[in-house]
Amino acid sequence: MKINAMEFLIFILIFSNLSCISLSKDRQYYDAMEDVKSGSLDFAFMKFNNYLREHPNSTYAPKIRFAISEYYFQTKDYRDAIDELTKYIINYPNEKNTIFAQAIFYKALLDYRTEPLLVEKLKEAFFSKSIFLIFSDSKTKSYKSILNNNYKIVDYIDKIEVFKNDELLFEIAP
Repeated sequence: MKINAMEFLIFILIFSNLSCISLSKDRQYYDAMEDVKSGSLDFAFMKFNNYLREHPNSTYAPKIRFAISEYYFQTKDYRDAIDELTKYIINYPNEKNTIFAQAIFYKALLDYRTEPLLVEKLKEAFFSKSIFLIFSDSKTKSYKSILNNNYKIVDYIDKIEVFKNDELLFEIAP
């Protein structure tokens, strides 16, 4: 099969445009990450929102959706935090940090002073089965978010403790 010069040129142009689109998409994400590193969380939040709107199926989407939820929670915008956490939990039920989204969701509902019955149902869900397989007195699971927060859940037989940056965020007991 012989390829003429014009076909080859078209192939090269198409390939280079596709790679530029990918680099541009990744550049947006990395720009937002630079804002996180410099402590400009408001700018990072805006860039993450734009990125997610333009690239909802990106491999970064779960981490970004969690970061947006986390930002709302940190700024005490509980209504938007609850909305974003709901989207996260529904869209990414099998992500490793979904348990952390559920825990923050629970805390946001408590802080937002929402319907006590809903909070009680969530509490029951946490204790209906062990969060992790337990072969000792407790089991710990950790997650570092892209906003540089370290989350840890310690699941005991009689309570669950949730930490953010080594400070107890809240405790759930039956």
